[in-house]
Amino acid sequence: MIRSRIRSLLAATAVAAALVAVPSAAHAAPSTGWVRVAHLSPDTKAMDVRLAQLSGDSSVFSIADLSYGSVSKYLTLAAGRYAVAMRPAGSAASSTPVVSSFVDVRAGSATTVAVFGRNADLMTRAISDSLELPKTGDARVRVVQASTSSTPVTVTASPSRTIVSDAASTTVSPYADVRAGSWTLTATSGSRTATTAIDLRAGQIASVFVLDDANGGIALRRVLDSASVGGVPSGYLATGGGYLAHEAEQQRTLGALTAGGLALLAAAGLAGAAVRRRRARA
Repeated sequence: MIRSRIRSLLAATAVAAALVAVPSAAHAAPSTGWVRVAHLSPDTKAMDVRLAQLSGDSSVFSIADLSYGSVSKYLTLAAGRYAVAMRPAGSAASSTPVVSSFVDVRAGSATTVAVFGRNADLMTRAISDSLELPKTGDARVRVVQASTSSTPVTVTASPSRTIVSDAASTTVSPYADVRAGSWTLTATSGSRTATTAIDLRAGQIASVFVLDDANGGIALRRVLDSASVGGVPSGYLATGGGYLAHEAEQQRTLGALTAGGLALLAAAGLAGAAVRRRRARA
């Protein structure tokens, strides 16, 4: 009788130990992606951005006070569709958005939601960002043409590399692999020019935004997409939802299983001691 009880306790303990030792498939392959927002409308004031998940736990994520020319850090989000609403900074969440759209977050992928154009005619676009590392010794760069001028823009990298030629407003060039190091970028749009020096380390992936400046000219701004980390974008913000929440819950579950396994082992030990005492008295 006692031996049978001990065997049952030991079997239950083995099951608990196996559950602790084997991670779940969700832990091995989290279903999350990354999203950031770019404010590229020169005559639109700073905006508050809200992203609301349309399925699952209906989580809401916020980016506050995003001004012209700014690109937010990445948010880590569970895969799925999100409604994106942008309102003047400080406005109530119930107020009418200045512009709204949807974005589909894909697991393992990064996306920039960009707001282009003049305030009277705003448009949004979801832009796929590269997380695939360039070959050894290279960096990767592209141009996001956000100037509202009707004159196309050409961007070159010294001494003689053209990144994009005659790019119309709201267009995004393919990524171009370039040698890692210091580059001078020059943007030309009719009689307007802008020049900036950038340093690109090996493995870095960057977007260069062509913007309007306050004097009627154009300006260039470089923003990192990824920085030699392979599969994770640069400067991302963990939201506490999605995979991170799952991981915390899993750790709590594993802790409970471990405690249960230890309790079963203790019970088995007590039962074994009882058997030994009976044998000694016999």
